[in-house]
Amino acid sequence: MSSTESVSSVTTELSHVIGLSEDILIHKGLISFIEKEIRLAEADIADLRDRYNVASKDELYEAIKSKKIPSHPAWEDYIVWKNKEKYIADLKVRLGRVQ
Repeated sequence: MSSTESVSSVTTELSHVIGLSEDILIHKGLISFIEKEIRLAEADIADLRDRYNVASKDELYEAIKSKKIPSHPAWEDYIVWKNKEKYIADLKVRLGRVQ
């Protein structure tokens, strides 16, 4: 059995057990997945805030530029922070489209 067949059969079985149509089950699962990804990315950003004791990525940027904190690995973390914010924004757009 291929993984697609396996997922399909699990989806069919689960939809019967839960009493939801397969489409609704998949829809709810997609929403849950996106929300979880947002929470995880926000947690990563919170870790960076704590690590550098800053409130925003802009504050981190200024602290790096003014040499209040060492540039390595702070520059990499700044880039990660920017990418996480972009990822969250992108996920929120998609979440709005599926809700």
